[in-house]
Amino acid sequence: MSEAVIRQLSADRAARISRLEFDAMVTAFYAADATLMPSGGETVRGLDAIRDFWRATPDHGLVALTIEARDVRASGDIGYEIGRFTRTLRPRHGPPLQEHGKYLVVYRADGDGVWKAVAEMFNSDSRG
Repeated sequence: MSEAVIRQLSADRAARISRLEFDAMVTAFYAADATLMPSGGETVRGLDAIRDFWRATPDHGLVALTIEARDVRASGDIGYEIGRFTRTLRPRHGPPLQEHGKYLVVYRADGDGVWKAVAEMFNSDSRG
């Protein structure tokens, strides 16, 4: 059951990001004490800072995001998701480009059984 809940949280997050619904995504997906470690960026802690991070993504050219959860596990009140992502970026100058990478999300269920992300890390694949 927990693994299915995590997969649904992840799918909902990707859909909200693609629709640029960052406030709703952050509230539904992240725990209040969450930490985000984005590729090439500083560590971001707490809901307000994470919300600010995601609100800025259209300024960086994000136009689409797809994710593929490859390994989802849960035991007790802790779970994780490992997967791949593809995001489409539209730089201010030049054609759109696709970036591929991987991610890890750690989830925790609260006392009411509500699952939220407590730690997330993602980075791009190296470009040769």
